[in-house]
Amino acid sequence: MDQSNELTTETETENEKLQFKADTDICQQLMDRYATSAAPQHRHLVATAAAMRSILTSESLPLIASAYFAAAISSLESATLDSTEVSALLTFLSIAVALVPEQGIAESKASEAVELLVGVLERDGSLGVATVKCVVKCLGVLLVSFCDLEDWGSVKLGFETLLKFSIDKRPKVRRCAQDCLEKVLKSFQSSTVIKAASKLINSLFEKYIPLAITLRTSGTVDGSKDETLLKSDHLEVLYMLNVVNLIVPHLSVKVRLKILSELCKLMTSEFSPLTRHIFKGIEAFVETSRVEVVIPEMENIIVSLASYVSLKKRNPVDTVMTATILLKSCMEKLLNGETRSLWTKNVPLVFGALAGLLTSEASIALQASAFVKELISQLADVKTNEILSFEDGDQENDEARAIKSICAIFEDAIGFDSIPNEHILAVISLLFLKLGEISYIFMKRIVLKLADLLTLASVDMATANHLQHCIGSAVIAMGPERILTLLPIALNADDFACSNVWLVPILKNHVIGASLGYYMEHIVPLAKTFQRASRIVKKSITGQDLQAHAQELWGLLPAFCGYPTDTRQNFRPLAKLLITLIKKDPSMHENIAVALQVLVNQNRNALTSRDDLDESIINEAKDTVLGIRSVSSYTKKAATKNIRVLALCSNDLLKALADLFIDSQHEKCSYLKDAIGCLASITDSSITQNIFSSLLKRFHIVNGEGEFEMLGSHIDNLTDEEHGNPSASEICIQRSVIMELASSLVGGAKGDLVDLIYNFIRHTLEASDEFGHHGAYHTLSKILKEHAWFCSSRYEELIDLLLGVKSPVDVASLGSRFACLHILLVHTLKMSLEEENTKAFLILNEIIVTLKDAKEGPRKAAYDVLLLISSSLRDSSCVNPDAPFYKLVNMILGYLSGSSPHIKSGAVSALSMLVYQDPDICISKPDLVHSLLSLLKGKAAEVIKAVLGFVKVMVSSLLAKDMQNLLADVISEVLPWSTVSRNHFRSKVTVILEIMIRKCGFAAVQSVTPDKYRRFLKTVLENRQNKSGPKEVGTGTETVTSDSPAKWPHRKKRKEMDVLSEVNGSTEHKKRKREKKNNYRSSKPHKATGTGGLKLGNRAGDYNHEKIMMGQLKRSGKTNRSFNEGPKPRRKRKMEQKTNGRNDGTAVYTPASASKFNKHKKFGRK
Repeated sequence: MDQSNELTTETETENEKLQFKADTDICQQLMDRYATSAAPQHRHLVATAAAMRSILTSESLPLIASAYFAAAISSLESATLDSTEVSALLTFLSIAVALVPEQGIAESKASEAVELLVGVLERDGSLGVATVKCVVKCLGVLLVSFCDLEDWGSVKLGFETLLKFSIDKRPKVRRCAQDCLEKVLKSFQSSTVIKAASKLINSLFEKYIPLAITLRTSGTVDGSKDETLLKSDHLEVLYMLNVVNLIVPHLSVKVRLKILSELCKLMTSEFSPLTRHIFKGIEAFVETSRVEVVIPEMENIIVSLASYVSLKKRNPVDTVMTATILLKSCMEKLLNGETRSLWTKNVPLVFGALAGLLTSEASIALQASAFVKELISQLADVKTNEILSFEDGDQENDEARAIKSICAIFEDAIGFDSIPNEHILAVISLLFLKLGEISYIFMKRIVLKLADLLTLASVDMATANHLQHCIGSAVIAMGPERILTLLPIALNADDFACSNVWLVPILKNHVIGASLGYYMEHIVPLAKTFQRASRIVKKSITGQDLQAHAQELWGLLPAFCGYPTDTRQNFRPLAKLLITLIKKDPSMHENIAVALQVLVNQNRNALTSRDDLDESIINEAKDTVLGIRSVSSYTKKAATKNIRVLALCSNDLLKALADLFIDSQHEKCSYLKDAIGCLASITDSSITQNIFSSLLKRFHIVNGEGEFEMLGSHIDNLTDEEHGNPSASEICIQRSVIMELASSLVGGAKGDLVDLIYNFIRHTLEASDEFGHHGAYHTLSKILKEHAWFCSSRYEELIDLLLGVKSPVDVASLGSRFACLHILLVHTLKMSLEEENTKAFLILNEIIVTLKDAKEGPRKAAYDVLLLISSSLRDSSCVNPDAPFYKLVNMILGYLSGSSPHIKSGAVSALSMLVYQDPDICISKPDLVHSLLSLLKGKAAEVIKAVLGFVKVMVSSLLAKDMQNLLADVISEVLPWSTVSRNHFRSKVTVILEIMIRKCGFAAVQSVTPDKYRRFLKTVLENRQNKSGPKEVGTGTETVTSDSPAKWPHRKKRKEMDVLSEVNGSTEHKKRKREKKNNYRSSKPHKATGTGGLKLGNRAGDYNHEKIMMGQLKRSGKTNRSFNEGPKPRRKRKMEQKTNGRNDGTAVYTPASASKFNKHKKFGRK
């Protein structure tokens, strides 16, 4: 490269990096930029700019871009310059012309400038690459912005020059010219100018066609470049194709068609050096042209592309995939409108080409499979009656012929010598489902071939699974009737050989929308045939196999109950059959129960909402087109009629299932309960009540007058009877089973039946023995959930019943009991009645006492119900301090004043769990944090430990920005306990400080730390640095805090475990077990302290608050360690005693705010 070329290249590069301002002197901008530069190219450019400014100044012209441009043009035209000066001047000219505003250059002057620049290019062939590029840029700007675009004569010369350089051998010049050519063509608005420009381009394109034909015949098989590509004229062919690809959208329609036609002629079925460029050109034509423009050549394009794809092994992989994508674009172009017939005509050809790709390597086969599936989804929805007429010899239409051709293609892809892979089978599966029942006409032979392959011993497990799924799709599409016509399941009477029994599991998983009548008329007799044969066969193994096949056939019942088409017509006879089977065939019990659930749930869901269809049934449909169609065909009208028929037959079925459930009491029959519940939900409540009442009388739970009998009285009546009467334990088990049955009847129960079940529950709970309480609590919780009216009408009675019964010991019963208390407490708080406040505290008392249970199971049950209560009351849109959720928080806060340390720590644990679930409580109610921190001034170890656990939960859960307002208070109250090593207080404070340092930064924590504790804080920081490394700890706020999502996936689980361990406080209970002393004193009354003191009352006499809680504590098996004196009281309030009305005579805590907890301190007060 010569000196001038180096000069202008570097100058050009610098100019591309600069942004020049149009309202500032160009010369001054260049001087500011390059005044101190020693590079020669910069000095030449600055010198040229200075010379231009000198000319303008001498003539008293303004220093603006248009004036600089005129001066540069004049200098270029009049002066004799060497190549270095010309390069600098042309570089300056390219800068100046780009800054000239609109209409800053007259059209005539712009045309003259174009002629001058073209002349410079023609007469000086030694110009460097960058100089030529500057000239090309100038031409582009002049043509687009200043020449007369409506006059072809004004722009012809410049346009020809740009077109000439768009195929230049120099890459930078060529790319620049192509960009400018595209901009110029976009700017043309006149149809005359567009036609003239298009003709000019077409004439140049036709000039290179002979060379292109030569180059096409010199292609290579492997896609590598041939030596002929090194010839400049051959390279110009490729450059010309690139130009065409770029400017296609801006050409006239006539020229587009001519060029597209020539491109189609140049395309061959084998790779050539032109292939990739031709594909790009066709892609540009298809994407940017209307369908009517490309329609004349579309069929030729599709045929050529399909031919190219078919020879996949002889062509480069990337070009084959490009051709596939082009085929997809072409077919999508033809899909809609009047060209649909052309799409239908060509779709078999495309399928044939793409079918070969399905056997390629995984990535290619996957892409081809996706495209083929799209084409299948786009197949016309041919009317069934039109297709069915083809079997009678009527003339086929285009779509039917296309479908037949496509099916023939995939039929040929299946054979013993070429087992289809998963991609081919997936496509065939979708084809079955898309065609639906008419697939029986076109795909019979495919089904038979698939069946033959599946029976081959050489088929591996994975392929067998794909084959089964494919045949399953055929079952969904054709229906079991037609499938069994093609592949009949039969038994040879002579040798007892079975045929096609492998089909039964496939039918079980894929039958949907079938006929109940077909099941009774064909499947049931077939199953009976296998059963009879199993009894008479001599070989025991064969007999077992036949019996197993019979059971599999009987087991198709749930599948045939999936959206059947004849429920109204055939359910009555089916119900009679089912009742017989319930009584005689235990192996069918589960199948019958599942089938009844499916039938009821499908129709009931269709009645409630079309958007709430049973997800399990939709999943059984395998997300298929036909499966979804079967689901959606269940309209509300059809479902209403089906439900009516099911309800008419449900009486006998419900009675039979109830008897079966009672007799199967020693077995796990959850499926029976579910089936009974489904039938009860659609059966008249009076009928269900009669069935349940008869069972109560049958087992002597109620007497002849309908009154419940005590358990002991019935046992006494049996003592003188004959042997064989049930024992007391058996009677208890029977009553427990009936209670389970009652729980399944709750969903469809009405008033009288609900009352009957409730009386049974109350009778069971009031019995002295706790056996059966779990079922009673569970059934009661279902009543409260399903029937809100019952909770409102029997509220006080329910409270008295539950609180009058001793809390159960086993965790399962306790969980069911808490489920009842959860609903009652939520109801109480939402009613907002003053007289109900005491009831709410009675429930909360039991939960808080259980929070401090020595066993983990009861504690977890208490925490779970507390979270459920919180979730039920929380409303994110409501921040009203009188909202039910905040009433709950205030109730728990009431226990912080005047309670024993044991109960106070339980309340703190409850608040910790609420804060962990919703940290915003600390923001909306700052008094909560201050109240808890004030407890750290006391000395009760159990309370201190609970409060430190609360602080750890709070600082772990809050965002860093929310921590700032609480930082000073937390530090001042927590740090004094850093000097105490017992009970791990020092280590707990250390953990809290580490979390705050990580979130808020060491500087923020240090700023609010008293001087006496700063040495301890520094020790914490040093230990943290030793553990984590210096990069994770700094003096400022960390870049990644615990509330940043960057590290959540790695730390979330560990954080939750640490927080929950603080809330549960399991180590506290292990230590308490080893303590022999307790802090409850019955001789000296305790005085409540603080504004939230407790009022106690007892009709039986005066008790202090510790003694009042002993009843609940002893029932929970708690012992208590000794504690020091609690925090010093700020003021005193007298305590009263109240009894809670419970049978054991114990009283409960009632905070002073019990009658007005909804008038607690205002939230958000700072």
